[in-house]
Order: sequence, then structure tokens, then C-alpha cells
Amino acid sequence: MPDKSELIWADVEFAISGDTLVIQNQKARLIGLDAPQKERKQKFNTPGEPLADESQEYLNKLIANKDLKIGVLYDKTKVDKFGRQLIHAFFEDGTNVQTEMLKAGLAIYRPEFNNNRFANCLIEAEQKARDGEYQLWDLLKKNPELHYPLIESSEIFAEDEGYRIIRGKVVKVDKSSRYIIINMDTTGVRIPKRAWKNFNYENLQSLKDKTIEVRGLVYHYKGSMFTVIETPFAINNCAQQKPNKPAL
Repeated sequence: MPDKSELIWADVEFAISGDTLVIQNQKARLIGLDAPQKERKQKFNTPGEPLADESQEYLNKLIANKDLKIGVLYDKTKVDKFGRQLIHAFFEDGTNVQTEMLKAGLAIYRPEFNNNRFANCLIEAEQKARDGEYQLWDLLKKNPELHYPLIESSEIFAEDEGYRIIRGKVVKVDKSSRYIIINMDTTGVRIPKRAWKNFNYENLQSLKDKTIEVRGLVYHYKGSMFTVIETPFAINNCAQQKPNKPAL
């Protein structure tokens, strides 16, 4: 836990999902989390993801048990493109809210915006849930056809869009004027030029012929599936270490 003097104490109203709180009538997204999303019938008509209600309910219980009060800490990027605050959240006893969600298996680790101050703690928390096959990981074991939250690259389909962990063998590592290119058997991973400073290209080249996991927003484009990543915490080499440990 950071020093308490770093924290801004706030009263929480409620959780609208397993990764988003409402604080003083403003949405605040918990850094490092991606929780299953509920069905959205307005605007985008997005189908719901498994255990979305359970994830929201669990987060609401967590904050209710701590009198709806959290300590807020910002990282490098404070607001996302939707105007939501991006926060680390702590209870008075030092417990990190995000690690509790990950250990329960009701969210997965989502690195983004270079908000990596507590990345290793979040990675370890997710690994505990994976090892214990809790919630989402139990769902994955019993229902691999759902392709959530992890999917094998060789089994991915056009409808598998959304935030996913993709596992597959690297068949190509290359660089163009705009992207570093990492191709699995059927899925393309792209690192835009603005993020090259975050990676070691030689280390990326060493991934060829190895099985890796990459986590990011997956989309379908011209008959192929792609994801774009900007941090090494989004990729790991399964052959060298436990899944979900950044290799680069």
C-alpha cells in the first residue's frame, strides 16, 4: 500500500460494473481491471459477457463492507477518452480493491495507459485466481467454447471481438514504418510506433516460434483478427514462465 498521505479519501456511491465505480456522481474506472460487461441495448447494442452481474455484485459488497469509503490514488494517466477518472483504490486497512477483484476471479488484468505502478501486484493476484480456477477461470475450464476470458488463436472467430487474452504460437516478428508486427497463427498483434520506446525489439524477435499470451481489445479487419498493444505488460512468453507474467 502507498503511504496514506498519498491517498485522497472519497465516499463511493456504488459500482456500475466490476471495474467501474461512481464517486460524487462521476464514473471512476479501476486501473488494471477488465471486468465482464453487461448487455448494452442502447447505442452499441453490445451483448453481455459471462458473470457480469456477479462481478458487479461482488464489487458492491466489497465497498459496502468498508462503509463505502476508499482511498484514491492516480497514476500517470488520470482520465480516459470517455472522461472517466482512472484510479487505484484502497481501503483503510491497506487492501487494494483491484487485487481483491482479480483474486476472486471476477475480473482480469488489463494493462493500459502506462499506469503500471502496481502492475506486479495485479499480475500476481490474477495468477492466484487462475491457479485456483476461480469464477472466470472455472468458467473457461468448463466452457472453453465461450472463448472468454482466454481464447486460443487457432480457434478465434470474427465474432470474438472484445477484450480477450489470446494464446498462440508466434510465426512472424517484423517491423514496418508504422508498426512492430507480431503474427500468431491466425491473429495479428500490432505495436504502434508511438509505443516502440516501451519495448525491446530484440526481445520481441526472440518470441518467434514460441507460445505467448497477449491481452488486448480484439477486432476483425479484412478477414483477420487483430489487437493493438502499447505496453510489455500485455504480452508474456508462456514457455519461460507462468502465464500472465510480462516477459519483456
